Amino acid sequence: MPDRRLLALGLLLWASVASATEYRSASSRAAVLYDAPNASARKLYVVNQGYPAEVLITQGDWVKLRDRSGSLAWGQKSEWGSKRTVLVNVAQLDMRSKPEAAASVVARVSRDVVLELLPMGKEAQPGWLQVRHRDGVTGWVRLADVWGA
Repeated sequence: MPDRRLLALGLLLWASVASATEYRSASSRAAVLYDAPNASARKLYVVNQGYPAEVLITQGDWVKLRDRSGSLAWGQKSEWGSKRTVLVNVAQLDMRSKPEAAASVVARVSRDVVLELLPMGKEAQPGWLQVRHRDGVTGWVRLADVWGA
């Protein structure tokens, strides 16, 4: 029977690796997603520039990705950059001037809109993200209202 301390250590290491989620966004105008890591594989769909996805596996020049719906597909690594974006997950999202629910609304955004994730500054609060809309408006959104962070 395995040593319980060794088993506990293994579970702890697995949990720390499992929690290190990596997200990337489509860096090309139209990133093609395939059912296998090969350009001759069946094309599943195309996503627009900025679309976020979770990276599950990197295999050579390919990445296996999961989207918000849980769908899995392969993309060419060169089409997925490190620029971070999030996808609005609610019918209407209020971008706020500060990371507070009572702060003034600077913009309203619809479901499925892509927002650029900005670095956290001094104002950062748990559960809030600073984002930029493609029109240049910046504001704060609740982490629970977006996917990809």
